[in-house]
Amino acid sequence: MKAKTWLAGWAVLVVAALGLIGYEVYKVDPYFHYHKPDTSAYYYVLNNQRSQNDGISKHFDYNALITGTSMTENFKTSELDEIFDVHSVKVSYSGGSYKEMNDNLKIALRYNPNLKTIVRCLDMGFFFDSPNRMREDLGKYPTYLYDENPFNDVQYVYNKDVLFGRVYAMMRQNDAPGFTPGITSFDDYARWNQYYTFGIDTVAPNGLVYTVPAEEKHLTEEEKQTITQLITQNVTLLADQYPDVDFYYFFSPYSIAWWNGITNEGTLYRQLEAEQYIIELILEHPNIHLYSFNNDTALTTDLNNYKDTIHYGEWVNSAMLRWMHDGVGLLTKENYQDYLKAERAFYANITEEDIARLNAQPDYADDKTAEYLMEHKVSRMK
Repeated sequence: MKAKTWLAGWAVLVVAALGLIGYEVYKVDPYFHYHKPDTSAYYYVLNNQRSQNDGISKHFDYNALITGTSMTENFKTSELDEIFDVHSVKVSYSGGSYKEMNDNLKIALRYNPNLKTIVRCLDMGFFFDSPNRMREDLGKYPTYLYDENPFNDVQYVYNKDVLFGRVYAMMRQNDAPGFTPGITSFDDYARWNQYYTFGIDTVAPNGLVYTVPAEEKHLTEEEKQTITQLITQNVTLLADQYPDVDFYYFFSPYSIAWWNGITNEGTLYRQLEAEQYIIELILEHPNIHLYSFNNDTALTTDLNNYKDTIHYGEWVNSAMLRWMHDGVGLLTKENYQDYLKAERAFYANITEEDIARLNAQPDYADDKTAEYLMEHKVSRMK
């Protein structure tokens, strides 16, 4: 009898302890799985995209959203809000696939009927991806945060990293003298610009190399079929389902160093043909406003705008927001052929002398110079 009483007592204590832990995780909710953040009581650090973005999309108040890979991490929602007169969030996925971005957008649109403006990057380096590709190098995905199954929430509620690394730490911080509650701003969320330098010495410290490929590859029918599925499934279908939402999509403006790389590999024409095919697929959907800045060769050939062959500085993100608002770089059924012709004429005719001039390009001592020049350029275009 005593043993039964002892076991019953322990069971009550265990249940009570688990209940208390569950309540504290629910109350603080660092990943916003159950509700929006309580910024009057705690400080929330935004630094885990694949655990926090889903909750942001479901529970925050906004009518505009920025998403994409690291190409979008330097966007400032404060600038989008000012330029487009919206209230936005940023939910970037570093290295994310087209499917990952689209899956999140489906959630955001389902949970938030006020969402009417979406800014998204379509990475040119992912044109040939499998339609269902997800990143496989990040460990186990926290899918228990994404689904509607309440039972697998135990992986969140009783997760030691969440409990001690987030909830307990936030509660301790809450008691510190001078503590100010709040949340990481979306301008700063995932922003990496401040950690890098830019210019030819960083992009290609040993110089760019020019080679003549043995043969040129072209887009195959099999690749076109895969691209059709990729774009239909992860880009255009959602736009058709939400015709009252404006989708501002843009191709990632990679640097001349990237274009030189695919030229050396013999895949330039394959890339250009894929781009044309994707443009033609997307332009059939009127609420997708598709932009490209590849023909702004002053941008793509100035390596002071880049930290590597593809990643541009935050001043380029700022400029693109203004350009998209003003219609600069907008592709239409009427102009896209001229755009493609000019793009091919430039990037398919890079010479060894051009590469030599790029290698001799001045590397600004202060990266703020590139930012100033871009701001001046944008102001002259208003």
